[in-house]
Amino acid sequence: MKTTLFLFSISLFSLTIYSQPFQTNVEVANGFYHDINIETINDLSNDFAIAANIFDTNFTTQLMAIHRMNAAGTIQWSNTYTDAVFPEVRVLDVVNVVDKIYATGYVADGSGKRSTFIAEIQASNGAVLNAHFYDIVNPGFNSQGFKIVQTNSDANNDTVSDPGFLVVGLFGACQTTDISCALNIGFVLRTDMNLAPIWTIELENNNSTAGTFDFDFINDITETPTGFFLTGSITGQVTPGVDQQGVLAYKIDFLGNPLWDQSYIFGNSQDVSVDAYYDSNSQQIFMLCNYSQTHYFGVTKLADATGVIDPGSWFLTGNDLNTYAFRIMESFNNPNTLLISGYDRDESWVDGSNNPQFGQTNVFVHEFNKNTGAITGGTRQYLVPHVEHGPEEFNFWGFQQPVIYYPDISLPYTLNDGSGTYLYHAGYRTTPNSTTAAELFAVPGSMDNECVNLDKSLTLQPLVFNSIIGTTGHVTPSMGTLQLVASPFNVQERICDDTLAVSDNELPAIKLYPNPASQHVYVYGMDLSSYHLLDSLGRVVLTGTLSSGENISLSTVVSGVYFLKIQLRDGRYTIKKLIVK
Repeated sequence: MKTTLFLFSISLFSLTIYSQPFQTNVEVANGFYHDINIETINDLSNDFAIAANIFDTNFTTQLMAIHRMNAAGTIQWSNTYTDAVFPEVRVLDVVNVVDKIYATGYVADGSGKRSTFIAEIQASNGAVLNAHFYDIVNPGFNSQGFKIVQTNSDANNDTVSDPGFLVVGLFGACQTTDISCALNIGFVLRTDMNLAPIWTIELENNNSTAGTFDFDFINDITETPTGFFLTGSITGQVTPGVDQQGVLAYKIDFLGNPLWDQSYIFGNSQDVSVDAYYDSNSQQIFMLCNYSQTHYFGVTKLADATGVIDPGSWFLTGNDLNTYAFRIMESFNNPNTLLISGYDRDESWVDGSNNPQFGQTNVFVHEFNKNTGAITGGTRQYLVPHVEHGPEEFNFWGFQQPVIYYPDISLPYTLNDGSGTYLYHAGYRTTPNSTTAAELFAVPGSMDNECVNLDKSLTLQPLVFNSIIGTTGHVTPSMGTLQLVASPFNVQERICDDTLAVSDNELPAIKLYPNPASQHVYVYGMDLSSYHLLDSLGRVVLTGTLSSGENISLSTVVSGVYFLKIQLRDGRYTIKKLIVK
């Protein structure tokens, strides 16, 4: 089993951080992390935000939480958020606009009735600046926001941009998310920057069999030059009288009017689209979907202007099953390829100490050619021991796959100093105390990780489908004010130590001797180039060139725990923990 270095860290001051790969997990005493989202903070700091909900042991009560973390993986601040009127506040997505973080999800009153909310939060310290809740159509319905995005589009057709936000989600008759609910309808809420509604639409399929299966919702939204592309689910029928959860592929203009619909049913009862990437060169939308029949994911390519589905669309199959995608983005290694990340539901392995391990929600990253779908480069999966805690309606594996909620678990980010581009990921770890920690890590362009990872074998298949349709219409929401209160709280961080880890042998073996060290440490390995010695706050203490067998003088370094960032000649990095005594 991997060892970890325990750190207790809440840093409330700013400092210059030099980027590095990292893997760390964040714990709260007796708390279970869920619904983890990750988002960059674009204020020239290289920091990013982690939004999640922290549940109790029985998963009956929870707290909305947001952390700010720097590029070295160190927490800057941590807040929970509560409201005196609404005992339940659950965050499901965040977006950053310069020095503000905007969150959405739902609040629930004392009876459990849910309303979508948007909160404006100061990125520097987590303080709440503005917050409102929204009831879609009428106050009797329950609603919840799954995704929030910022837009500068013209929302009222006066040829002037209207900066603001879009929230997409689900509203209907049931308090909890339930595929057997008699009424589930998707919605898009467009607001201005002050969070006041400009327009709202609903989206559903009216042809489902009443009372048996109705699962219409929107879980993501992608802006293109001509409007907004919606993903999620729409109920339909291939066999008359038999309802199925189909893939939503719906385009609206900037005023919320329908442009085209290419929704479809792929296989059996539960298919869902989860994310999309718009490619400006080809003017195509690459839609990411999960299919319950194959236990895998696929990409559907659509023309932005017409919605015509490209015959080169594809899906994957594999021998190990239960690998579901959450995020699609352009690769920073090659503009002709796409990166897709997600979670593997079932993975068994043996660690470096020959201990059997099992993990759910292990993060994977695969790279695909945009034109052909061909798998390019190596596939990666980062192994973390974990079993999903439940029961809970957004439990990822409560069904065969997540049927509704897909948080942003990955993002690419180019550092402001130009030193590199990293993929940040959010996963989960079952702790020695049997709670659930947030597993957070950054990997360089090679996608290699000095902690545990492996390769996967996948097979590409051509897409086949049956078309279904949805309908939209403008509706009127109501709005009320929230009194969200931010409260600082303590977290514990554990940083990955690779000494007992297994690897895929793609990185050359690198050893430090002695460790712990006092006056000097020798570094042995192939293709070494340079090093940075960083303290536990990510500050560079020493730097220099490096070759195998060369020693690094530690005569000016005070005792403590450090991280030696070693660069190889091909540009890849590895991190080694070093104890100086």
